[in-house]
Amino acid sequence: MRLFLLLLFVTLFSPIYSQIKIDDIGDGWKLRVDSALTLIKNTDSDKYELLSEVCNHISFWNGGFSTIEDTSTILITQRDMIFGSINNIAAILIHESKHLFYFKNHIQLPPHEEELRCYKYELSFLTKIPNVEPWLISNAKEKIKLYSSLD
Repeated sequence: MRLFLLLLFVTLFSPIYSQIKIDDIGDGWKLRVDSALTLIKNTDSDKYELLSEVCNHISFWNGGFSTIEDTSTILITQRDMIFGSINNIAAILIHESKHLFYFKNHIQLPPHEEELRCYKYELSFLTKIPNVEPWLISNAKEKIKLYSSLD
């Protein structure tokens, strides 16, 4: 809870990232995404830079998993937004930004190889967050193990 309040305070007194448009559908979702962007920027400036280069729109959907849409939009699931973990939202943005990077740069990989690389990229970010929820690390490691076994 303290981390959320700290991120909320930092977000309120930091400039909003004008290059990334976040749909405002209510329920504080835009503020949570802003907090996740602040977390990314303060945790790993290189990953924030890549995110801001490839993404100019963040929106939400009712699908089963977060994904990318067109060439510059990240869609976060309603389920993840309701869950409310800022660290999870940040991990989603990092993961999906890597997919956008591959897409924008016309890098075609077998689907399992792309997922493997995106989860490794996500895990490298998650390990830098102080007091990150252990389930986020476990999930990334499990997915890495899964997609590594498909080679």
